[in-house]
Amino acid sequence: MKNIHIFDLDDCIIMHHGRKVRYDKIIENPFLTYYLNLCDGEKYIYTNGTYDHANDILNKMKIHDKFKKIYSRDTVNTMKPDTNSALDVQDDIISIEKTKNNNYIFYDDQIDNLKAAKEIGWKTVWIHPKYYYYKKYSFIDDAYSNLTNALRNKV
Repeated sequence: MKNIHIFDLDDCIIMHHGRKVRYDKIIENPFLTYYLNLCDGEKYIYTNGTYDHANDILNKMKIHDKFKKIYSRDTVNTMKPDTNSALDVQDDIISIEKTKNNNYIFYDDQIDNLKAAKEIGWKTVWIHPKYYYYKKYSFIDDAYSNLTNALRNKV
């Protein structure tokens, strides 16, 4: 079974260290890059932002090449947390990867997005400063304060 890692952009990748960041101050983070490199399986971006926003951020962080494709509000018919949106993303990934036998791991900061992803069978990882509350949500499989910690513990 192939691992497919699907990442939200803003509050997972940009603010992966748990602090708010001004968009004009976004730079490369070598620790995040290192753990993305170690991450097994293919990686995708799934954001409610625009494609251009995601593309710009990934380029500023020098990690654009780590992701196979960006799914955004202007490339997907509906947006998170609609389960149809996640199913559209999943169907497209199946066509790219040429297999239905995938293990989807979804990293997001929004509870509603994680709940929708769990409804279609994805493993869910909550990225949030108050991650320790995750046990009260049956649809969250794991939780971390930031993406770097999540990847460090998964690779």
